Amino acid sequence: MSNASGISAGRLYRILDFSRAVQIFENESLYFAHPQTWDDPYEARVEHQSSHALFAQCWCQLGVSDAMWRIYSPNHLGVRISTTTKKLSYAVRATTRPLGYAWEAGPVKYLTQRDLNRRVREISGSLQKKFDLATAVEILYMKREAFSHESEWRATIYCPDVDRAKVQKGVTVAVNPHEVIDSILLDPRAPQELVDAFTYYFKEKLKFKGRVARSVLYKSPQRIQLVD
Repeated sequence: MSNASGISAGRLYRILDFSRAVQIFENESLYFAHPQTWDDPYEARVEHQSSHALFAQCWCQLGVSDAMWRIYSPNHLGVRISTTTKKLSYAVRATTRPLGYAWEAGPVKYLTQRDLNRRVREISGSLQKKFDLATAVEILYMKREAFSHESEWRATIYCPDVDRAKVQKGVTVAVNPHEVIDSILLDPRAPQELVDAFTYYFKEKLKFKGRVARSVLYKSPQRIQLVD
């Protein structure tokens, strides 16, 4: 795995339930999940000597996505937090590097079912001959084309001190959320009362200094009337 020092500054977004977004600020940490806890069974199809110690966090490279709002904010209670690849990488590495954790980050590639199966077989064969952590992590950066709407950018950490005998669903990484997160958008379908309440909480309770607003994805455009 690399130290991700060559990452260019790109925008990243995550749509979370309001309560989970608040937890990031209150706990001052980001949660990295084990791939076995994700819905897609292909994420954890290959088990190897280090698979128990790999944890990842998923971000989206698309700032505007109807699909992502509908999937991750089904009750209109979601909020979209945003950052940059550099801010996220710097914050996570500052905490994990002293612990001896390895780090990898980058965009996910979307492949056909056939190409994905072929590539996974190739990687598995290579790992059987000689295990290499960087090669093993490649599998986490390939998904089926059916998930291409996610336009995913993934951050992965390897935690060698995790007990192999225990099933650990995730790990937390300490960060300063006010330095990592630079803006917050509320669900475009949220009623004004909810927008006002959420905005008040982020601004007044959590002291967030960045922009907080409702997404304008569904804002009605100016009507064009054609008159005979």
